[in-house]
Amino acid sequence: MARLDDFPEFAPAIGLADLDGAIDRRLAELTELFARVFLANAHNVPTAIVFVHGVTSLAALGHIAPQVGEATARALLRHGWQAGCGLYACFGGGTAFAAEVAPIEEDSDSLIERALANGDEHVIKFTEACLTRHALAPSPAYPRPSRRC
Repeated sequence: MARLDDFPEFAPAIGLADLDGAIDRRLAELTELFARVFLANAHNVPTAIVFVHGVTSLAALGHIAPQVGEATARALLRHGWQAGCGLYACFGGGTAFAAEVAPIEEDSDSLIERALANGDEHVIKFTEACLTRHALAPSPAYPRPSRRC
């Protein structure tokens, strides 16, 4: 992330996102967006680990937002957006996100078994985050990345 120091255009642009409105709705939109960023940009183990965090940090916010005040939840949402954008600015490729994602036929239990068999903590937490968000707001963008791990 230190590379952002050499990218002065990042600081003013990062604050331009409209994160007003219902926190749950914005959280759903951002989590799905960063799942799509993962699909377009995770091409090897290092980039997969980087882009997993764009999803898991926002998914964690979904767990704690009901426990904190609205101002804190909104600040955390903005930080999640900024962190995900920072990851993309430093490690992203030519395609920002996967616009079209074909659904997969694999069920949640199979994806969970695959993650547990893999054993890597990033794969396990990513699968949990994707499946939890998918249960709340279904999108093919969630099961597909957890299958890639």
